[in-house]
Formats: sequence, structure tokens, C-alpha cells
Amino acid sequence: MPDLNLRSAYEFDLPESQIATHPHEPRDEARLLSVRGMHREHHIFKDILDMLVPGDCIVVNDVTVRKARFFAKRHTGGIVEVMITDDITAPRRRFSCLYRASHLAPGEILCAVNDEKVQITLSREGSDRTALCNVEFLGDEPVVEILDRIGQLPLPPYIVKKRKRQGEAEYESEDTEQYQTVYARSGSAVAAPTAGLHFTDELIEKIRQKGVRFERLTLDVGAGTFRPVQTENLNDHIMHTEHYRVSQSLAEAIETAHAENKRVIAVGTTVVRSLEDQYDRFGKVVPGEYDTNIFLKPGRKFGIVDAMITNFHLPGSTLMVLVSAFAGYDNIMAAYRDAIANGYMFYSYGDAMFLEAEPGTR
Repeated sequence: MPDLNLRSAYEFDLPESQIATHPHEPRDEARLLSVRGMHREHHIFKDILDMLVPGDCIVVNDVTVRKARFFAKRHTGGIVEVMITDDITAPRRRFSCLYRASHLAPGEILCAVNDEKVQITLSREGSDRTALCNVEFLGDEPVVEILDRIGQLPLPPYIVKKRKRQGEAEYESEDTEQYQTVYARSGSAVAAPTAGLHFTDELIEKIRQKGVRFERLTLDVGAGTFRPVQTENLNDHIMHTEHYRVSQSLAEAIETAHAENKRVIAVGTTVVRSLEDQYDRFGKVVPGEYDTNIFLKPGRKFGIVDAMITNFHLPGSTLMVLVSAFAGYDNIMAAYRDAIANGYMFYSYGDAMFLEAEPGTR
């Protein structure tokens, strides 16, 4: 077995043809690979209903992806791409962001490409072309209303790049609905909790009718989710911090499920991170608001989550490390090889996995 503290242990080769640029329609007929140890079964997503038993507790991240990406025009005619990395619902006019441009003059005023009445200024805090900086919106209109009008949902870079190579539009009007879970209702995220994109309202209703609890937490997915691991030794990687909120209802539902020897099933890595951060803090789930920079690596004992639903992740990413810690490194790498061989689609708009915790991790 390779050294699991090294990023290279989590690399794999994926044909570009298996990077999904559009979701499956309908959502719940995407493919689903069930993984329990070395045992794997091929399903479609709505078969998840048959994998659940009454009393199980499914936990989703109900965060809303905001239209945090927009384009501004300089007086020279040059176009600047801006992506806000803060909570755009906050009652202020200045936010952290990333932007692509060069040689911006201090205090230069730009206007939105599709609404010249919207004016902004950018201040750089780095020297490269993609730099962390601040954007300030001039005027009085609430920023969230401005961005609802001029902005786009910030699709992952690999979707945008592949669409461009295929001669397609980088962003389509359908993305506004498709890159959002059907249960999104709170918070502010720059990326979707993509495992949840496979659920439909009809499937959720059937799950509830079966006697399965369907609970929510909110984690504000940040720009750090796009940041690759740049160190070979995982111990040298600095994890990004994200804010999350836990309700009394969720805490009680998880306590009840475990008291009845039923499973807590996390939908997505953001839910796993939140619940296991709770375990590290309290040994159980406690209502409140928290920040976490938890990095879940092999050797980890999972105290809350018994199973998880997740998409297929980028090679060498912290999410590959997380699912390997949860379901077992050899099991995950074998499952990925199987998925590639069987034509599964990968990443945000791709297919899904149902993972059971490897014995010994719980």
C-alpha cells in the first residue's frame, strides 16, 4: 500500500469524456455505485430508497448557492471576471473576492457588463493575475439584489473549461436551477453540495413515507473547496475554514437514530465534515454555529456518520482523502477504477456513490 500521507496516493487518470458538463435528467436517474468494503453494486440513484430502513436519518446541507460570479468592464473596454468569496447576504458593501485582470489602477471604477448602472472598485492584495482582493459596490442597492440580477452561479472550473473546449456556452440559463439542490433554502455558498443534486422532491417524499428522517444542517461552502492540495505531504496542507449551523431538530434526530441502532447517512462531504467536527468537539451533536477546518484522513475514527452519499471527486483532492478515510483506501481506489471502466460520469454534475463506513472506522 502507498503512503497515505502523500497526495500522490490519491491520484488517478480520468478520461475527459467522463467529466460531466450537464446533470442527468431527471436528477434521480443518475447512476449510483454502492460500495461496502470490496463489494460493489450498480444502481440508479432513486434505488437509494431500497437501501434505507425506517428509522435511518439522512442529513443534507441545505445551503443556497448564490450568484457570486459576474463580469465588469473597465474604461478601456477590458473585461474583468469577479467571484465573491464571502457571504453576499451580509449587510455590507465590501467583500473578499477573486478576480482575473491585470494592471488595475488603484481606485479604478468599473461597471457591470450587463448593467452599467452597477459600479464597483477593486483593490488587489496579491501580485498574480488571479489574486485575492476586495470588491466594493458603489451606491445604495442591496448587494444580494444586484447579484441576483447581474450574477451567475459560480460553476466549477472544470465544467467551464470543458464546455469551452467543446464550443459550448460557459454558462447556461438552466444552470441557475440545475446547480442548486431542490431543498436549498439558507446560507450562502460559492459551490453546490453536489451529492444532493440527485434528489428530487418526489424521491424525498418517498423517503419520508418509508419512515426515514430527512434532516438539514447548513454549511456555507467557500472558495477553498476549489483549492487543490499543493503539498505532497498532506500534513503540510492548510485546510480552508467553513461556517456551519446545527439545529435542535437535527441533534435530536441523530441522537434518536443512534439510540435505535439506525444509521446516520450524510449527503455529501460538507455534512460529514460538520458532523465529525461536532464529534471532535462534544462527542455528539450540539445545536449552535461553528467554524471548522477539519481534515479527515485515513486512520480517523468516525463518531457520528455511518454511511454517506457522495459524488466522484477530483484526483489528489482533500475529498478523495476523506472518502478513503471513511470507506477504506483500497475499497475507494477499486471503486473508482470500476466506475471509470463502466463509464460513470464524474464531478459536480456527475454520478453518485453510496458508501458504507469501513469496519473499524466507527
